[in-house]
Formats: sequence, structure tokens, C-alpha cells
Amino acid sequence: MAQLTIPLDSARFSKGMTWKDYMAQMGDTRARTEENYSKASLTEDERKFFSAINQVKHVLMLGENWCGDVHRNSPMIARIVEAMPGADLRVFLRDQNVDLTDCFLNNGYRSIPIVVFFDKDWNEVGRWIERSHAATGKAAQIRAKTTDIAPKEKADEAMNEMRKQVGELYAAAGGPLWRAAAQEVRLVLERLGKK
Repeated sequence: MAQLTIPLDSARFSKGMTWKDYMAQMGDTRARTEENYSKASLTEDERKFFSAINQVKHVLMLGENWCGDVHRNSPMIARIVEAMPGADLRVFLRDQNVDLTDCFLNNGYRSIPIVVFFDKDWNEVGRWIERSHAATGKAAQIRAKTTDIAPKEKADEAMNEMRKQVGELYAAAGGPLWRAAAQEVRLVLERLGKK
């Protein structure tokens, strides 16, 4: 089986947006992401683990400003990367970088955010896509009680209610869905911490 070549190198990576630049270009969705970034934090145990990961040098994130999962999860990813010594995060817009996006399909879908960790030689050492499994399960439960049963004329109202309830879960004390995301990223990178 042929190995997929990821069309990414230092020159292309350097053209990606820093986290600060990414948030600056968001327009009317910026406040939501900034608020989540101000609330997203690592526990002491998480910070200790990620600060011991020194093999990750480049972190690619693919996202779009309109995506709720990007607003909710990219701030935690940014916090994780900030904790890793020498790691550089660059954000690319999914729809402007389809050649990259299509290297990381999620069961055939262009799910976002896509987060890919590379070592200094551009070897992929791990990836995390979209949201934690816990968040997927909770969102499905909420969707079953909102958008899935809403009559067509109330679809927008149901979608707003679903977004509100999912947002409340992320904002819950202790950030359980952010903890789940951090735990999954930790599992992806755990083998690096043992070197």
C-alpha cells in the first residue's frame, strides 16, 4: 500500500496563521472563540504532561470561522500547543487548503478542526480530529431532543437551542468536554513522552 504524501513543508507551514492571527481575522465569530480561549485552561497534570513533550515541533490546524467545533475546541488545542516547548501552531482554512484537508478525512468527511502533530523532520506523530468522543455523544443526545424532532418551520430555532446546550456543556464547571479533548490528545502523544 502506498504511503500518502502530506503536501506540507517548512515553506508552506510558515504561510499559515499563528493562533493570534487566526483569531484576528475571524470577524463576527471572533468573540466566541476569544471567550472560549480565555476559559480553556490546562489542569496542572495536563500542563505537566504536555510540557514534557518536546518532540512535536510543528502543529497544523485546519478550521473555518463558521464551525462550532472549531470555536469550542481550537482554544484548548492552542493551550496544549502553548504548553509544549518549541512547538509552533499554524492555522489554515480548510476550504482554501483542500489538498491538506483531504489527507485527514474523518470517515470520508472533511471534519474540522483537524489537528496534526509533526516532529522536526515533518514526520506525522499524531492527529486529533473534530471533537472528543464524549462531546460527540453528548451532542447526539441533544440533537435527538432538538433538531432531529423539530418541524421544518422551527429548524433554525431548534439548531440555536442545540448550539446553546452544547455550549453550556463546554462551559460546565471543570470543563469536562475540554478535559475529554485534552485526554484524547494526550493519548495520541503519550508514546512520545516515554522516550
